[in-house]
Amino acid sequence: MVVDVAAFTGAWPTHPVNGRLDDVVGGLQRVGVDRILVSPLDAVWCRNPHLYNGSLYRACEGRDELLPVPVVDPSIGIWKDELGEAAEAGVQAIRLLPNYHDYSLGEGDAFWDAVSEHGFVTIVQTRMEDPRRQHPKSVVEDVPVKNILDLADRRRDIRFVIGGARTAEIRSASEALKEQSNLYADVSQADGLDAVRILVGKGLMERLLFGSHAPLFIPEAAMARVVTDLEDEVVEVVLEGNAGKLLSV
Repeated sequence: MVVDVAAFTGAWPTHPVNGRLDDVVGGLQRVGVDRILVSPLDAVWCRNPHLYNGSLYRACEGRDELLPVPVVDPSIGIWKDELGEAAEAGVQAIRLLPNYHDYSLGEGDAFWDAVSEHGFVTIVQTRMEDPRRQHPKSVVEDVPVKNILDLADRRRDIRFVIGGARTAEIRSASEALKEQSNLYADVSQADGLDAVRILVGKGLMERLLFGSHAPLFIPEAAMARVVTDLEDEVVEVVLEGNAGKLLSV
């Protein structure tokens, strides 16, 4: 069972993507993905990203292949209600975008206490786009991976995923990833030749999660990044095994 922890549905403001949910799902299923963790793309640029979570839950109802991953902004006063609604919807993971929503990742102990109480896996998205591809009037810098490492070290009671980091950034976090059982990284934006092989060579096989970053990236490229030139047992761990330890899929 192949699990994608980094898919989206919706519209993107700076260039056209086919983010219709059925099309995203169809494209991923064609390359062998069985379970899809999906977040609302429209929420990224919205001042209140919570507005899109309800429609995401409804769209995922009755579809075993989909696991909704709401976007949560702890700087908005209704975050507690949002986490409660996520729990009622059977959510297993939430996604945070501190660079787009302009808050400090390490602040808000009450928020993190609530996340821990609900048992949510927390995906911290480091980037949505390479800054070189962004509109020149709306460049959003990456979330420093060190900020995620510091938080994961302080909050060992919460499981974190470093989302969308580049290969070099994941490599720089290799010691923390190996030492901290509550820390994973997806390979949705791991760049460069033999990126996943390099990361596996750093001893990270059991800390890596498959992610497509669809519809902003094409599923075929995401799958090729993992299956090309890797041993079958390694491919199975990255595509399925690690996510199976982190989530009920």
